[in-house]
Amino acid sequence: MFIIITPILGWSWPALAPIIAAAAGLLGYSKLTGDSAKDWLQGKLSCELENLRSVEIAINEFLADVVAEELGREERLDFEKEDFVLTFRKDVRGKFFIEVTGPRTATRMELKARGEEFARNLIQQFAHHKIARELDRRGVQIVEEEVTEEGDIVLRTRRWA
Repeated sequence: MFIIITPILGWSWPALAPIIAAAAGLLGYSKLTGDSAKDWLQGKLSCELENLRSVEIAINEFLADVVAEELGREERLDFEKEDFVLTFRKDVRGKFFIEVTGPRTATRMELKARGEEFARNLIQQFAHHKIARELDRRGVQIVEEEVTEEGDIVLRTRRWA
């Protein structure tokens, strides 16, 4: 039996930020948002802009129902791994994007693959968090979590009557 779970409304920026950071952290990215992002963007990127390549991946179809209007327009989270910067953001029109910036030697396909990997991981983290909250609300304990080789998360639960 397969159960498809689609997260719905009810997310706020304070609830979203840790989930987004966890998804990026699982892929080896470290957080850049804040003063370190300004320093990094003004220093490294301004000097090496001509040597960078960037792709943007629209993910509105995946996240529109999940985060709805809870994430403010033009808010963003930036993460760095090796020579790549991954940005999760919402533009002024309310559209969600993952932008991946890397060295000019990286192909657009490689940048896109990194962004899509993050999008899949992010959606999985949202679903996991939502399920865990709902199970807790219903008095069900998660007793074991397993991540399969394919990346699926298997939860074993127990409910005391």
